[in-house]
Amino acid sequence: MAEAIVPVKRTRTWLFVLGGLVLLVVIAAMAALLLVHNKQLANFETYSYPGLQEDDDPTQPRPPAAPAPTASANPGKRVFTPLDLFTANLAERDNDRFAQVGIVIEVGDAKAGAALNAVVPPIRSDILLLLSSKTADELLSLKGKQALATQVVDIARKYIAPEFRSNVYAAHFSSFVIQ
Repeated sequence: MAEAIVPVKRTRTWLFVLGGLVLLVVIAAMAALLLVHNKQLANFETYSYPGLQEDDDPTQPRPPAAPAPTASANPGKRVFTPLDLFTANLAERDNDRFAQVGIVIEVGDAKAGAALNAVVPPIRSDILLLLSSKTADELLSLKGKQALATQVVDIARKYIAPEFRSNVYAAHFSSFVIQ
């Protein structure tokens, strides 16, 4: 009977040693993940935001910005009006695919830009409907992208005030992802 007790003690000892090693490995893995995560956060925090200086204190009020130039101050200067990112399911029969598209509308001046901003909701709605009617094959080709840009310009001209319709020049893609 004395011999039967000795292996049980050894087995318990090995279980404790093995459990301790597993615990150390788990702790080391968690520490490594935290270090990687903190490094990613540090990289994210060093991104410079437009207009934000390194020595800016977010708790202090900022001085007023210089007034934006008016259309009369810069006659003929084109304005680029970004629309929020569009995400739409594509018209695929066999698989679920979607497009994520960033669009910027180019208009003739600040007044046309303001007129465009006033009608962004119906423009966005029609662009989303347009995107959801397309297939991935249509949007992946250069001609398909050019046709989409032309259709976006037509949509913008449809909703902007009549006196600014000729001032909508182009639609540019700031991002274009299909998955």
